[in-house]
Amino acid sequence: MNKFQCWNPARRVSLLAVPGIAALLAGGMLAYGIASAQAVPAVQITPDHGPLAVTVTVVTGQNFAPHEQVAIFRGSRPFFAYETDTTGSFVGQPHPLFGPAPSSGVVTITAIGRTSGLKATTTFIVTN
Repeated sequence: MNKFQCWNPARRVSLLAVPGIAALLAGGMLAYGIASAQAVPAVQITPDHGPLAVTVTVVTGQNFAPHEQVAIFRGSRPFFAYETDTTGSFVGQPHPLFGPAPSSGVVTITAIGRTSGLKATTTFIVTN
């Protein structure tokens, strides 16, 4: 006997065979958050390495709130803001990375949803 069956002395009955029980079970699991999972916001920068002020990059992101502005920071400095689409995704315009930064090393790129507060980070590796 598995967890979806109950024992009846007269006969064995599968609960999933009862009309509507599978939908009821699935709905109950969703209502209690068992089967639903919020997608984690993500941000990418392409390319993810190169010299500063020369490399033209594109920042993209997913799983933010629909139609919200997402602020992009380079380190702790504001870089740009982009509007998400109906799915919570955005594709930024091509931009070079300007401003103070190490001549080599790692620069953190952070995306923060201005309405949702959702946050994601990635890195850009500065090369000579």
